[in-house]
Amino acid sequence: MKIRTMTDRLEAVFTIIPTANAIGDIGTDHGYMAVELLTRGKANSVIAGDVNKGPLASAAAYIKKRGLDDKIECRLGNGLQATKVGELQGAVICGMGGFLMRDIVDEGPELLDFYVLQPQNGQAELRQYMVQQGYKILRDIVMTDMGKMYQAFLAVRSDVVEQYISESGPITPKRVVEENPYDGLESNSMLWLVGAWAEQERPELWREHIEFLIYQRQCAIDGMTTELAHTEKYQELEREIQELKTYV
Repeated sequence: MKIRTMTDRLEAVFTIIPTANAIGDIGTDHGYMAVELLTRGKANSVIAGDVNKGPLASAAAYIKKRGLDDKIECRLGNGLQATKVGELQGAVICGMGGFLMRDIVDEGPELLDFYVLQPQNGQAELRQYMVQQGYKILRDIVMTDMGKMYQAFLAVRSDVVEQYISESGPITPKRVVEENPYDGLESNSMLWLVGAWAEQERPELWREHIEFLIYQRQCAIDGMTTELAHTEKYQELEREIQELKTYV
């Protein structure tokens, strides 16, 4: 059979997933990530969950064709509510809104060791929520796929970070001893949006990433009427633009 490949977005996300015994692929869609987690040694078993019957059936068919249905279990359900306490060490959640991801984490049966999250929006709020829940953000990445820019990050529960340290990554010994840029970060800092680790590392797509965020905000300002020029929203957008310009 033809082996299907993941998108560039999912391939990038894959690079920041720690190795664990059992990982959940939440919002599995066609099951590509679930299969790769198993075949490329990230997990010994996977729970592939989806709230929609159609995509889950497609995932189950693909997983069976790959001969992996004894190690990947497909479950219909709402986020992590389809799982039980003790079944997973971590979860990968991609392509949803940040506020929905926050609810998925919050409504799960337990707080897992780690989450790899690729939110489509609400990045700042999601990062802040994870830190408030006792997690350390240890990786931030930026990627493009089909002409669109995306972000993802790895959050590990503070009390288990040492269990996931590996010379080969994604959490190296050096990363753990470095000062975490999220510690003490002001709540209104744009680094919650753009990724504080990414700002330190300045990956290849960094400038394009920041310039696009500046462009979005400038378009919003340009679309405002004169009457709105002195509103709090206008001033906040201007503040955000000025801060973003310091990161280019």
